[in-house]
Amino acid sequence: MLVFSENLTRKGGQDTSNISQVKKKSVKPLRRELESYRDKGIELYLNGAPSTPKKIAKACQIAEDGVYMRDYTEDEEGHIACVSFDFIRNT
Repeated sequence: MLVFSENLTRKGGQDTSNISQVKKKSVKPLRRELESYRDKGIELYLNGAPSTPKKIAKACQIAEDGVYMRDYTEDEEGHIACVSFDFIRNT
């Protein structure tokens, strides 16, 4: 009888991380980074529209047939003023 832990599945006789858990973990660092930018007054955009760290991280997580490209815009003093995420479709 096989016993599985809550966050592990069996593949090829070895325990592997549940893919949904891996995806959730990979979103957290991005969301924290974006929250840090927002807290500093840096504007965040998703496909040209103002957005939130949560929405951007979720979009990056579920992107199919492409990826999101970051674009940093600086102010006159060279500080980051805006971070935009634009969807780039795979060809």
